[in-house]
Amino acid sequence: MTNNRHPTVPLKKWRNVWKWVLICALVGVAALVLYRGWAATQRRTAALRTGRGEIPVQISPAVRRDLTYSLITTGDISPLMQVDLFPKVSGYLERISVNLGDSVRQGQVIAQIDQKDFIQKVKEIEAKVAHAKAQLSELEAGSRPEEMRQAEEAVRQAQSRFENAKLQRERVEALFKRQVISKKEMDLAEMEYTVVEAQLTASQQHLKMVREGARQEVKEAGQAKLKEMEAILEQERIRLQNTRIIAPFNGEITRKFVDAGSLVSPSTPLVTLVHTETLKVVANVLEKDISLLKPGIGAKIRAEAYPGRVFKGKVVRINSALDLTTRTLQAEIDIPNPSRLLKPGMFSRIEVTLLEKPGTLSVPRQALVEEGEKRSVFIVEGNQALQRPILTGIEQDQWVEVVEGLREGDQVIIKGQGSIKDRSTVRVIEGG
Repeated sequence: MTNNRHPTVPLKKWRNVWKWVLICALVGVAALVLYRGWAATQRRTAALRTGRGEIPVQISPAVRRDLTYSLITTGDISPLMQVDLFPKVSGYLERISVNLGDSVRQGQVIAQIDQKDFIQKVKEIEAKVAHAKAQLSELEAGSRPEEMRQAEEAVRQAQSRFENAKLQRERVEALFKRQVISKKEMDLAEMEYTVVEAQLTASQQHLKMVREGARQEVKEAGQAKLKEMEAILEQERIRLQNTRIIAPFNGEITRKFVDAGSLVSPSTPLVTLVHTETLKVVANVLEKDISLLKPGIGAKIRAEAYPGRVFKGKVVRINSALDLTTRTLQAEIDIPNPSRLLKPGMFSRIEVTLLEKPGTLSVPRQALVEEGEKRSVFIVEGNQALQRPILTGIEQDQWVEVVEGLREGDQVIIKGQGSIKDRSTVRVIEGG
């Protein structure tokens, strides 16, 4: 008897479970039927209202508010100035006094090339300049008294020899005519006379030159030689100065290419210097906005590295020609960066306020009905929707300026206008 009772216990449990499942299913079906009935009632009510012309809409008044029209774009932050520094002369790098990330001032020595050979060359040319000056001074000063006395004495001696030779020639000529001496002796006397005469002429010319001084062309040649040597000296001094590589502006070292001891030439980059006290960013301006853009307009710069922070800048330079591929005009915005927070290469969002209009009549953007290039809105008068064509102006966020077509306080439909036409009957409902 015990074995016959045990199978009946599980059967009762399963019957209880199925009873509860059936109850839950019936409740669910009843709820679904009730929901569908409520929804059908709502649809019939809405259909009756629509049939009577009562289209539900939401409205908002046309109000006056301050609007601004801004250019919003993006760009990469760049240094105001950037340059790779190269030496102007060749040589071994004696030292380089900066490292990556160092700040430098304008005029600071960045690197020094060994100067020994350049100093020696300057000294050689200085000696040649001194010699040229001495020669020119001698030409300009004229002959010394001692030189004058020597030249005069040489003329007197030549004059005496000439007179003796002249007398000798006259005696030999008389003897030759009487045929006392031969023709050979006559020729020797004649030749001696000719030589002495030439010596006299030369000594007289030398005396004249000593008295008159050097010719003008000789002085000019001396002056030209001096100027040439002075020019070479100046060139060598400049080469000596160029052994020092100087920072042309304030900035920071962002790259270093060589170390001390390297052999460098005018084609060898030493470091990259960037100016970071002021940075710049380029904004591309659409053709329709060019007339509103002017130098001096303020700009707001936002960088992803500093969320929520706004950096102020100013439009400084505007290109004079459009980019034909994009039909935009490039404008450079300078950004003061005294704290060095912004870094070249950062991505930024740019906002430039091109136009400000205080107290302008405005409507929400969602009120606009656009048909091609025409814009209109629906306003509510009584229980009717009237379509009004409007002329719009600037836009800011969700607000649009209305230049013509509305008055302040007009109730503009902002939701539901897709279901209505001009003079449709509407019913205003609360929006949310």
